[in-house]
Amino acid sequence: MQTRSGQHGFTLLEVLLAIAITASVMMTIGTAFNALLGAREVIDELSESTEAGPRILNLIERDLRGIWTFNVYNNAVFRGRDMDVGSFEADRMDFLTTTDAVGYVLDSYGQPKRPSLCEVGYWFKQNPRYRDLIEMWRREDPLVDGDLLTQGSFQLVHDRIKKFSVTYYDELGYEAEEKLEWDSAQDDKLPRRIKIEFTIERRRGSRNVVNDAEIDDFEAAEKTYVRHFVFDRNMSEILRGGSAMVPVLPNAPTGQAGSEGAMQGQGPQGAQGGAGGPVTVQTSNGGPIRGDGQVTELGGAGRGGGRGGTRPTGGGNRPSTPQQLPQGFNINQILGGGGGNLGGLFGNR
Repeated sequence: MQTRSGQHGFTLLEVLLAIAITASVMMTIGTAFNALLGAREVIDELSESTEAGPRILNLIERDLRGIWTFNVYNNAVFRGRDMDVGSFEADRMDFLTTTDAVGYVLDSYGQPKRPSLCEVGYWFKQNPRYRDLIEMWRREDPLVDGDLLTQGSFQLVHDRIKKFSVTYYDELGYEAEEKLEWDSAQDDKLPRRIKIEFTIERRRGSRNVVNDAEIDDFEAAEKTYVRHFVFDRNMSEILRGGSAMVPVLPNAPTGQAGSEGAMQGQGPQGAQGGAGGPVTVQTSNGGPIRGDGQVTELGGAGRGGGRGGTRPTGGGNRPSTPQQLPQGFNINQILGGGGGNLGGLFGNR
């Protein structure tokens, strides 16, 4: 029997050699790809902890820029409290601000609206996963009421905080006295300078990954951030008595004064009441806002309401579908110890 000429096949040795070469190439590619994914994860974790600090500071700065000081009863516009969460320093801040609200209220037609004035606070609670860390939450109440420290929704800002301390100063300079708490309702003024210092811990998965790499000293497991927020002097004294400068209507003039105004051409209404004369309204404008990343100067055009002002109230209704309070917060603190319903709690994480 004769075989066809020109037909050749692979020997067993050639097949095994081809398989070995292919396996070697695939193993090399797989190892390189796995190392690339690991390096990417490490870089993401390092950059996340590096970017989180400035992001938090910028968020606080944005809220402080819009602090509201106009016509507020008892000057209750800012409250800083020295507090702890377990063994961790976790100071709280609550204040009125014109920052665009994250939550919404319902108008008389049932349409959701985002108010331009709201209560904002930075609160902390224990991290449920890691007992040696705390979580930072931003409290926002789009309906301004008679209590600056209660109600609102909560949004998680960061979940790996080691400590958060706030220090207040009456004046600038190294010799300024440090204060751990501040209450504008008692002091009738805002702090001249606020120092915020906090520590963030990097994700635990990358703590020991970089020990054998060349970037061992690039960043430690913990990173501390410090920034000084400086209020313009006009803003820090805007709540002082006699500085309210709230425009009011002048007293009704007498008929004789009105007639004189009409005769002299000083008022369009003249003899009908003399209300057409010039009225001068004083205003107080703060300085410009600027920041260099470490020291931020805050200014604005707010005007204090003094002791005789009236606290602004938000319009609309509470959201129609309230949700539960994030686990870890004391409901008595949110409701001011008075119980009641949870109508002001919504939008939790």
